[in-house]
Amino acid sequence: SASALPYTVDDQIHPPTRPGSYGFAIHNGSRKSDSLPVTVFKATKSSLLQTPLSRQSRDPSQNQFLCAVQHFRKCKTLVHPNLLKVYATLDTDYPNGDAPDLSQRPPHRPVGSGEVLTAGDLLIVTERAVPLADYLDSLSPTSENAAKVGWGLHNLINALGFLHNTAKLAHGAVCPGSDTSLLTPVGAQDGGAGGGGPTAHFRHFEGAVTPNEYRSPERLENRWDAVSSSAVHTMDAFSLGVLVEHLYGQPGAGTNGKIPMKLQKAVKRLVTPNIRMRPRVLPLLKCPVFDSPYVYAMDFLDNMSVKPAEDKVRFIQGLPDLLNRGVLDRDVAVHKVMPVLISAVTTIAQTEGAMQQDVNRREVLAAIPPLFLIAETHLMSDPDEFRAALTPIVELLFRINDRGVRGTLLQRSGLYSAHLDKAALNTSVFEPMCSGFTDSSGTLRELTLKSAISLVPNLTPSNLEKLVRYLIRLQSDPEPSIRTNTAIFVGKVAPSLSEMSRQKLILPAFERAMKDDFKPCRLAALRAVQSCKEYYGPIDVSTKVMPAVVSHLLDPDSEVRAEAFTVVETFMVILRTESTKMTEEERTRAAAAAATAGMGGTGVAVTASNGGGSGVGSEAAPSSASGSYLSTFGSWAAAKVVSSTEPGGTAADRSTSGPVSAGHVAELPSRSSYPGPASAAPSYTTKRPEPAAPAVQQLRSTPKVPAPAVASLSLSDANVGGDGAGIDSSGWSDEDDDFDVGGGGGAKDEEDFFSSFGAKPSSSTGLKIGGLKAASKPGGKGKLVMPSKNKPSVAAPKPAVKKLSKDDDLDGWDDF
Repeated sequence: SASALPYTVDDQIHPPTRPGSYGFAIHNGSRKSDSLPVTVFKATKSSLLQTPLSRQSRDPSQNQFLCAVQHFRKCKTLVHPNLLKVYATLDTDYPNGDAPDLSQRPPHRPVGSGEVLTAGDLLIVTERAVPLADYLDSLSPTSENAAKVGWGLHNLINALGFLHNTAKLAHGAVCPGSDTSLLTPVGAQDGGAGGGGPTAHFRHFEGAVTPNEYRSPERLENRWDAVSSSAVHTMDAFSLGVLVEHLYGQPGAGTNGKIPMKLQKAVKRLVTPNIRMRPRVLPLLKCPVFDSPYVYAMDFLDNMSVKPAEDKVRFIQGLPDLLNRGVLDRDVAVHKVMPVLISAVTTIAQTEGAMQQDVNRREVLAAIPPLFLIAETHLMSDPDEFRAALTPIVELLFRINDRGVRGTLLQRSGLYSAHLDKAALNTSVFEPMCSGFTDSSGTLRELTLKSAISLVPNLTPSNLEKLVRYLIRLQSDPEPSIRTNTAIFVGKVAPSLSEMSRQKLILPAFERAMKDDFKPCRLAALRAVQSCKEYYGPIDVSTKVMPAVVSHLLDPDSEVRAEAFTVVETFMVILRTESTKMTEEERTRAAAAAATAGMGGTGVAVTASNGGGSGVGSEAAPSSASGSYLSTFGSWAAAKVVSSTEPGGTAADRSTSGPVSAGHVAELPSRSSYPGPASAAPSYTTKRPEPAAPAVQQLRSTPKVPAPAVASLSLSDANVGGDGAGIDSSGWSDEDDDFDVGGGGGAKDEEDFFSSFGAKPSSSTGLKIGGLKAASKPGGKGKLVMPSKNKPSVAAPKPAVKKLSKDDDLDGWDDF
């Protein structure tokens, strides 16, 4: 069966009943190994036996069977570039090819059932071909088609020349409906290997196979002796002349239905009734009608393997011009030029040492541009066809260890990286490409870097990590252009990297590039930093990016400075947005904390009224987390509230009107209220309010309704100094507030407690710190002295008692 063939038989495109098919149906097919397109001719023997060769035939022996069997046997024996290439044949009744030879039996005797098996099929597999009628119908009426028709005629003449001069055979059925009308995809009109001369079989069947207008006069008159005594080309020469008129008479031939002037005289000689005056067909190729760029290019491609090496290089180098000018159309480019070039490159690449020869190297270098030009121009619309045609040659070229070949491939990486499958790109392209990152040629290193960007979307994670390592290395390249392009590359490759790779690569890479002495490198780094702004967190922007960029605001180059300002402005917007967000979050947290404290916290409220006004304040209990004794004591002190003014206060204290702001020390008497010299008056400073301190107001008392006030604290409240034996109930006496200025009291009454510390001179005014006094002597060193118990009392009005706020840190206990 057909499954025994290494080819698939696909859809039928022409039935076996089509005029000129003689029982063979035409199918499309493909080779199983590589999907090579083929054409399959298939005939059923039982149908051949029952179908006459022509409608006029009444002879039962003139059926299609014997002609089909003869053609099936003969087509395998003739091979020529202009004959339709036969890949395989199969007679399903005789799969081993041992069918009996029927050429010696009398043709007029019908084939009997015992002579040969007739239950199977005949299959002939050839290169892809279409009937001539289909090809002519597909041509638009343009003048460019004249060259294509001329090329088809050129191939037919070459095939007939081979049959006549080499095989010594006549075709005998040169007409549109025979196998001479089969065209390959490149427009080559191939002749079949039919006929075979005026044998008994030929004379019996030729009238039913060949239309009368294509039969020469001697054939119509059955003058076979004249045919036998003449040259072998005479019958085919007459048929060729008639076929030329038919071809150029088609609307799509591009000649307005007329034979070209240069060919008219030759056609007249071909169709002359005098059999001895008909010329041989092969010299017809010298006609100027075949002298065109299209015919020359096609002929060179057919014979390229036998052309001199220098001629091949020159021709291949000129192919891009022919393709761009439209001299060679899509069918020729894809089905003729590309296979020839691939074959030439493959032969050289697979031959050991061939690339060492300069002429072979130049041939490979010349073949790469037209190959990619054809793929880009004609195969982009069909990704599968592009992949099938280009993948093998790309893999082969990357295995060639030549800088020129590698550079030519890298320049076109964007083309094949978009269409080849990922597996091929990672294994057959990227792996050999990596050697270019460490090549000694700076040009190749830079070209490798530029071309790698197109492969990034298709690389596997492991290959991306490998690429990152090469990028880090290239940042130290001696070539400044490579360092610049590396910075640009990092900015472009960032979206494809993993988060870890981005953190490891982009910011350090940009920082190194911004420190480069080469101005374009710094400029490229600044632009790349801005393009990758979505990959930095706000902390990275403020601590890493901005410090690196700000230094370039005063860069020696104006262009770099301008770009640095642009980058800074861009990132400042990001930082402002983040700062605003943080502020809103702080407010939200503070509000949530206040709400929580209001619901579950504890504190002391102080309320006062002044006339018709009122105020309320609250304070939470001191936190146990505080490690400060003073803060704990201050909290305890703030909680101590009395309902009346402190006894013993001065009239000024009692007459103080208006509330005292929270966090402020109460106003004290001026220096002038003290008797004696002004220098003896105590010096006080008012503590500045703490912004965040809660308001605890000191309210004035009224004679009638005493308002609650913050208690005036004495040392006895803190139980400082024991039980108070020998000490006034309110703590130390007010005489202890005197300041020893000018050496009052004498050294005998003072304990030189800190003299060993070598205290430095202090200001002229002594400040009492807790129970100690800081004294200053004229011309002497200042020192701290303890208060004397035997000091004479000084009749001076007591100063106002200092009111302590719970938040006041300078409460007299700091130095302890």
